[in-house]
Amino acid sequence: MIRRFTFSDLDDILDIERHAFPKSPYNWATFVNLQWLYPETFLVYVEEGSPSRESSLQGYIIFSQDGHILSLAVHPEHRKKGIGKGLIDRVLGIPHVRKAWAEVRKSNHDAQSFYFRLGFRVVAVVPNYYGEEDALIVEKDASHIQPSDH
Repeated sequence: MIRRFTFSDLDDILDIERHAFPKSPYNWATFVNLQWLYPETFLVYVEEGSPSRESSLQGYIIFSQDGHILSLAVHPEHRKKGIGKGLIDRVLGIPHVRKAWAEVRKSNHDAQSFYFRLGFRVVAVVPNYYGEEDALIVEKDASHIQPSDH
């Protein structure tokens, strides 16, 4: 299930962040600020638990109303299950969003593969975006969205 972020999700988000972005994880203050800036588009993916088990937060996305993906991460234990695709589909499914785009580290081949599998393409390179490392700008036109079961 995809729902809006709440502050009770913060510890789980920070755990995912440390696993997903070991070179430059966001801290709690960054997430609090992003929640303030993007309250309607800071979303989490939660697997509903059985009565004997709590719900499990498995991923998140933060994006602007115009389709800029500011951050997307899925816990490594839950990757390749369609969670990231479901989150991206949510962005592209917003009626006024014409395209989605994100910055990806040039060295982050897993993220590049993920975006390429979803039909994103590289449209630009930003030198030294991550300090000493370039970023690739990946983009997808919203008209190419495929329905998702998430």
